[in-house]
Amino acid sequence: MINDPKSNSVQTGKVKTPRSLSWEFGRAAFKLIVQYKSSADPKSYAVWYAYAAQSKPALNKELDEILAENGGITAVEVQQLHDTHLRIDGLAEENLETISRAIEDKVAGAQTLMTEAISTTDEYVSSLDRAKEQLPLGSTREQIVGAIEGIIEQGEASKKSALGVQSALQSTHSEISQLSSRVGKVRDKLMRDSVTELMNRQKFVSVLDEKSAEALTNGYSLTVLILSLKNVQALNESADMDISEFIVKSVSEIITKAVGSKGICARFSGTVFGIVLPRSAYADASKVARAIIDELDIFKLMKRPSGDIVGYITCGIGGSSLRAGIGPDDLIKLATEQAQQAKHSDKSGIKFDLRNQQAA
Repeated sequence: MINDPKSNSVQTGKVKTPRSLSWEFGRAAFKLIVQYKSSADPKSYAVWYAYAAQSKPALNKELDEILAENGGITAVEVQQLHDTHLRIDGLAEENLETISRAIEDKVAGAQTLMTEAISTTDEYVSSLDRAKEQLPLGSTREQIVGAIEGIIEQGEASKKSALGVQSALQSTHSEISQLSSRVGKVRDKLMRDSVTELMNRQKFVSVLDEKSAEALTNGYSLTVLILSLKNVQALNESADMDISEFIVKSVSEIITKAVGSKGICARFSGTVFGIVLPRSAYADASKVARAIIDELDIFKLMKRPSGDIVGYITCGIGGSSLRAGIGPDDLIKLATEQAQQAKHSDKSGIKFDLRNQQAA
């Protein structure tokens, strides 16, 4: 953890102003970018600035863990930190607020139209009552004709008004539906990883909670796999450049292909992925894990245009299986622990938490 610039204010004898603090945080951010060889782009700066300012405790905790484990940080991990801890504070929430306000306005407009429709109906009923009063017993033919013409005239006016209200309501309903669809798309985007387009950890936990409840209710098995990449930093060094984004995208494609329709994939953090396999015991999960590793074993990373081999991607895969009394977070934690143990082998490895599991 870096020194907190705010803690130095007593030593200098000067009160730190927001501007001077911002300047210190900015300088600290650039020093960290140089120290850890991060790219000097806006997202990278935003992450390191937030880290220096200690404005996002969860970001600092995750970044500290990455630095402690790997001694550095890749571009794709910086991107993940930005998306997880900073992106939601920006345009996405602004879009949601704008769309929500638009929907409120359209609903208010629909309510006004309904009031107009009711008013039109009341006027028509009133015109019928007036016509009734104008037709006492013994009315002449001319009086009856005049009253009927008045009713017809009022009816036509009411019909025209009602058709206008109906058309406006249909238009408003269509606009509200479109705005609601936009809200859904924005919310879905917030639940997806921007690099791989897999769901993020927050969405994964929600889905896992739902699938676990179904499995417990119906008495079938469910397995969670955590895949943690081992050698991204080493591959970057071998390639003489940061290829972490390419690695993560490639792994996400391999995982998605191996899982197919059997389960759901997510990207948790920079180099960690989650998989939930409903109706799958360890035997089924082991086949999926082995298929992923087999594919990684033949996936050569090569330099262009020389064709020199950079290396092969290795990983640790851990698994945990559903049983009564443990929730989604416990399943993820147990599988993560197994994945960390699997990473200790020289090559890619698989380890499962072999305690009792619910029957398939």
